[in-house]
Amino acid sequence: MSRYNTNESSNDCHENKKAFQVIKINEAFSEVLQQSAMKMAEFTQQVDDNNKIPNFGIKAAELIRDALENFDNQIEEPLKEWTLVIKKKQELETMLDTSLNCIFLKQLSILRELSIVHFKSASTNEDIPEDFAFFTADSFYVREAEDSVMPGSYWSYSTERVNLHNTIREISNRRKQLISEKIQHAEHQANAFQYLQMQQAQIQAIQQQQYGGSPGSWNVGLAYRPPDSNLNVSMGYQQGKTNIQVSMVPDEQAGLLGPNGFTSGVGPANLGVSLNLNF
Repeated sequence: MSRYNTNESSNDCHENKKAFQVIKINEAFSEVLQQSAMKMAEFTQQVDDNNKIPNFGIKAAELIRDALENFDNQIEEPLKEWTLVIKKKQELETMLDTSLNCIFLKQLSILRELSIVHFKSASTNEDIPEDFAFFTADSFYVREAEDSVMPGSYWSYSTERVNLHNTIREISNRRKQLISEKIQHAEHQANAFQYLQMQQAQIQAIQQQQYGGSPGSWNVGLAYRPPDSNLNVSMGYQQGKTNIQVSMVPDEQAGLLGPNGFTSGVGPANLGVSLNLNF
């Protein structure tokens, strides 16, 4: 065998070995990425269920650190300086960071809703100033958001915090407007009631001038039935008006009066007759 053939065979073995090492690197990358995805799925499920993840920033940093260490442990020492290995580690860190940042943004949405609940709860207490309720809600948001930021990352919650402030101010303005509308409605009702009272007083004054004295200050009623008669006369005076009622009805006690009692009806079918006069 010539020296040329020997070198060619050696190169082929080297290339085959290198290809095998590349395959192992990719397999290690895929395995670590899959394991990390399972852990991130638990985080995703929590925020999808609208549950806050305590100390999410530290947990995210630990997940990336463990993934990089796991990948590094699966790579043979001579290969760790390979450009491919370095790129794979950077790619792994970037992919995990991006996925965790999405969970971080969902976490901020949960914290936003919790902060709004804090504000509404505090602002319903009339003894607590609205500025203090705003400060309490903002402090809660900042504290929880800081715990959710991964140390050393580019993650930020400043934009979401501004949006929270705008939302709280909008809620506060709507509440003030609602209170103002209730006050105006109450004032309108009071004015309407006062107007009705004035109208009633004017009507009573006119009645006093028309009938003299104060209407309704005294009432009287009289009734009379002539003996052995079906005629009944009643008169009443009330609220400045006189009412006279004349009726012809059978005597209810006719059966007890004997032969001198009322025994015959008035008109056909024994119907009664009545007449009312009002003036």
